[in-house]
Amino acid sequence: MIEHLRKYTGLIIIVVALLFVGLAFLGDNANLGQGNANDPPVLSVDGTSYTYSELQKWGESARSMAMGLGLNDLQLATDAGYAPPDDAQANQRFFVNRLLLKKAREEFGVHPSTAEIAESLKTMPAFQGTDGTFDQEAYNGVVKNIGRLGMTEADMIELIGDNLAAAKLSAIIGGGLSADPKIAAEKTARDDQQVSIQLARVPLSKFEESIQATDEELKAEWETTRDKYQTERRVKVSYTLAKPKYPEPKTEAPKLPDAVTEEARKAADKEAADKKAAEEAKLAEEKRNADSELADVVDYFLQQLEESEGADFGKLATANQWEFTTTEMFGRQEVPPGLAGDLRSATNRRPIADQVFNLKLGTEPMSRFTDALPVADGGFLIVRLDEEEPVREKTFEEAKEEVRKDFLTRAAAEALKKDAEEKAAKIREGLAAGKAFADIAKELGLEPKAHGPFKATDKLDGEADTSILFQTAALVDPGSLADPVIRPDGALFVFVENRELVKDPARAGRVENSLRYLAQSNERFAFLAWMKERLENTLVEEISAR
Repeated sequence: MIEHLRKYTGLIIIVVALLFVGLAFLGDNANLGQGNANDPPVLSVDGTSYTYSELQKWGESARSMAMGLGLNDLQLATDAGYAPPDDAQANQRFFVNRLLLKKAREEFGVHPSTAEIAESLKTMPAFQGTDGTFDQEAYNGVVKNIGRLGMTEADMIELIGDNLAAAKLSAIIGGGLSADPKIAAEKTARDDQQVSIQLARVPLSKFEESIQATDEELKAEWETTRDKYQTERRVKVSYTLAKPKYPEPKTEAPKLPDAVTEEARKAADKEAADKKAAEEAKLAEEKRNADSELADVVDYFLQQLEESEGADFGKLATANQWEFTTTEMFGRQEVPPGLAGDLRSATNRRPIADQVFNLKLGTEPMSRFTDALPVADGGFLIVRLDEEEPVREKTFEEAKEEVRKDFLTRAAAEALKKDAEEKAAKIREGLAAGKAFADIAKELGLEPKAHGPFKATDKLDGEADTSILFQTAALVDPGSLADPVIRPDGALFVFVENRELVKDPARAGRVENSLRYLAQSNERFAFLAWMKERLENTLVEEISAR
């Protein structure tokens, strides 16, 4: 189908729409929960069992695709959020909540039309060129690469439909909730004001330098937090790299022009340019053919590998004259050069090592293998986990320096907080007695600094984050000290001299925008709470291998 799409650029949306009608949101989902002897069940949802491969495809792989395509409504609805791609719990939640989402679609009759899906596809950044319009080659590239996730073009279309359905269900379930105009007005007014402040700070380093720790204190600290200090998982793997055999570009020695007239030179230049363009087009076509041939060979290799249950990995790689390597043990921070790059992807350039460290020594032989991972220069990498040194709790001697660092950091933070509260109390006492903030600060050994008036969007010289200062001062009465702000590098004391609302005729429009945003947030929160309740009422059980 991809080859047809390449030929008929511009018809993609019609093709997708027709494809979608034929699928009717079923695809491979119609067989979910059936399983077979070579693919045992690993998860039960309300009494229906699902196999390892189903959980991988409709959980991890589908979630990875949803993240790569930016399907935010689906990610929120499935409570997978933006957890790391290898988060097994997030992948399982995605799988289960997507089942619940499909059930909700049937209950409420929510089925996005082919036109809606086509329109959504055209506007997705993953399929757009630099000019912001739909790009056929970008689409082809995504479709080609998702096969390595075990997914198809039909699966991708279904995900897009689920994303649209999640947005529609959110509007149905939470659409009746309204936002309070008063809250929107107050929020807008707070953001539109300008403030004048005086600022003083105490650096954390003042306390870090004075704190020491004995071995007894460190040992006591470790005893209560020992499960926090773990060794790094280390693995030994074998891998093969399949590369396409591209033709070498022709190189010709520079030729001196033999044309004498301007017209003849122009004609010669045009002839040379046309020849070069034709050669480049021919080379590009030959490369595409080489890519296609390699993809077929890799698919057949994977089929043979599965038939041998992984036993013939090295033999099959050697037969194809592919590089085959077995590593020594290594950790996540010491990945060998051959595994240190990124995946070749138009939407999600993840490190190869992420895939390697996702491998587990499961009971099924093929669970030790990655898919054929697309890498640089048109190649495909297939990795097998051979051995592992699992994570374990560190001994005190192994963890001692980490414990010391954590102990000193915590002790310094506690000392900083106590000092800040004591200083804040003294500043407030001084203010109540009629003293100026600057004078009180100097008496306490602080260096006061004045800022303002400034707004939320302004930048202040010498301040890394103006928004923190503004948000701290925005709700404090003039002439008062805000509560101390504890930052990673120290404590801030913010004295508010003045707050005033800036006149702006455009404020009414911003209030309307704020009201709309609050209504959308209420809608989203209601829908997510509804989905959470459904998940809590769903029986999800992991099935142990027998």
